[in-house]
Amino acid sequence: MIELLSSLGCRVLKDEPLSMHCSFKIGGPADFFIEIPNEPALSEFLKIIPDDRFYILGGGTNILFSDEGYRGTIVRLTGDFKKISISRDEILCGGGALLSDVLKTAYENDLTGLECAIGILGTVGGAICGNAGGRDKWISDAVKSVEVYENLKREFISREKAVFGYRKSGFENCIISKAIFSLKEDIKKDSLKEISENMQKRLETQPLNMPNVGSVFKNPDGFSVGKLIEEVGLKGKCVGKGAGFGTSRKFYSKYGEALLQKTF
Repeated sequence: MIELLSSLGCRVLKDEPLSMHCSFKIGGPADFFIEIPNEPALSEFLKIIPDDRFYILGGGTNILFSDEGYRGTIVRLTGDFKKISISRDEILCGGGALLSDVLKTAYENDLTGLECAIGILGTVGGAICGNAGGRDKWISDAVKSVEVYENLKREFISREKAVFGYRKSGFENCIISKAIFSLKEDIKKDSLKEISENMQKRLETQPLNMPNVGSVFKNPDGFSVGKLIEEVGLKGKCVGKGAGFGTSRKFYSKYGEALLQKTF
């Protein structure tokens, strides 16, 4: 397997520490860590490795790895999958492209529609999979179509056929290899103002000076998790040595009931 994938341009690492590949900077070794640079290599990989033996990793900015590592293969799309091109008011990019690079391309070409992505450090594939965005706008608003690999088949799915929702997309069991964003001409040059406002909000509300994954909570319908935490007096609380790095299972077992009662 290693010889075949290496001959196709893949970078294959054994016992690679996952702490090197996520924003939390923690995590034990993966049996294999493979960087796949193009579609021929991806097709061959999918013929070799069963679906339940690999995990597709984007930018590593929305994941928490165990200290025990991962018994299987971690896959990251690189090379051709990071390319970005533009055609009039559309941006075509690979699933491994950094969302920040796509936003920069849009801004440099006077296109608007992706301002909600400012400050999100992951890849296009990861952002679409989790329907990343802010409080009121989502990346799905700008998606025209998505190319995915599922069960050894490549398929193009339009925005209309996708199943986007709050922090979900319906692509969770697929590999997102490409995406097309349909944007609008920024005639009034308003995108810079919105980008600045969104970035300032992230700077004020997220601990960007330490390892983190941004906001880790999903808001229940009609509620704000942040507001609920403050109302029950839990803001700043922590258990163990995890202060500043999210909320542990022990925290939930100790304080989760108060949140549930406040929510329902």
